[in-house]
Amino acid sequence: MGRPKKITPAVEKAPSRLEGSIDLLSEHHSCWNFFVDRLNNLSQTFSYSKLDTPMLEDAKLFKFWTEAGPEQLLFFTDHKGVRMAVKPTNLFGVARAYLEHKFFEREKVTKWFYLSPVAHITSEQKVKQLHEYGFQVFGDTAGIADAQIINLLIRLFKEVGLTGVGLHINNIGCLECRPIFKEVLKNFFKDKKYDLCESCVEYSDSNPLKILACKNLSCNTVIAEAPVGVDYLCENCRRHFIDVLEGLEELNIPFNLNQKVIGYPWSRKTVFELRSQDSNQEIKLGEGGHADDLIQSLGGPATVALGFAGTIQSVLEALELANIKYSSRSKVDVFLVPLGELAAKKTLRLFTDLWNHNIMASEFIGPASIKTQLKLAESNKVSIALIVGQKEARDGTVILRDVRSGMQELFTVERIIEEVKKRLGK
Repeated sequence: MGRPKKITPAVEKAPSRLEGSIDLLSEHHSCWNFFVDRLNNLSQTFSYSKLDTPMLEDAKLFKFWTEAGPEQLLFFTDHKGVRMAVKPTNLFGVARAYLEHKFFEREKVTKWFYLSPVAHITSEQKVKQLHEYGFQVFGDTAGIADAQIINLLIRLFKEVGLTGVGLHINNIGCLECRPIFKEVLKNFFKDKKYDLCESCVEYSDSNPLKILACKNLSCNTVIAEAPVGVDYLCENCRRHFIDVLEGLEELNIPFNLNQKVIGYPWSRKTVFELRSQDSNQEIKLGEGGHADDLIQSLGGPATVALGFAGTIQSVLEALELANIKYSSRSKVDVFLVPLGELAAKKTLRLFTDLWNHNIMASEFIGPASIKTQLKLAESNKVSIALIVGQKEARDGTVILRDVRSGMQELFTVERIIEEVKKRLGK
């Protein structure tokens, strides 16, 4: 009989990562984990509880989001014909949970924070995936709550090393006073259409507030002379905004009154953005404000809703721009150096025994010379290496080597844990 034919797998090149998505590599996770750790700790300090909502919701829940602009929902239809959508942001799922579980009957003020993947289709018809974190407050709150959520965020970014964070704040009014300001803007832009970009010309009649946020240079020249929204606030919005700004001053938080911050179609009263600036480049870390008509529009009682949302991707980008890095390596006490197959098997038990005595051990997985492994121990700043060769594996002994000095001694397996603990001062 002839030799059996060698079977080879069919080779097909793996498709590339989808545009709009991201691979979170180990160097990302060191920053990610540090940020999430600070997020969890500060949330508890400020009395926020964690909330997780489903990735998929009934698409009807996101009617306000679909009105926000050209970006679209990523949706599916189930076997019953129900149109489901991947949440493009967490706010609406959080509002649905607040209503469905009747938190408005259970407590006067509900404070939640969240961290969850979100996705949507961009105006360029590309799927965009992000990891969104945020804070949400529902209930009877005063202007001091706005200042306090900003205080939390400033502290959060400072604790991860972002010191150049600027606060840009505005008040866009409520359902009572905003229509008045929109009419004023409409009249102002009526004679300026030839100086506006194509998009802003479309907005000049339908939604002139959007023109204020335009980044086009010619539009900015016109906007500089536009009426100021805070001059048209009703008494309630004006009083609320004064309370917010006085709270920020009490906390010594500097702010920029910025009429270009307009929030979303569902935004009311205070709106704000936090931006990180470094080397003349600015990154928006997230935005917040009120959505006070949201709960009522979903069939619930009139409820004040204050929140903030940002993405971890923007935080990672800001940390990279600021050249802030974190080490993902935990402190290792001992490096194991097995030489040969029998030695590698014997170090399995030794590895476990060390960890059972709270001694952090590490080793190189795979064949390598003693010189290579000791260099690896030195690069990891480990002071003790435990070497087990074929002879030591048979004799039940271990060579303890001081990595810095190169001095080494031989110990029995039974004594090695005690000796290591003594040298580490444990």
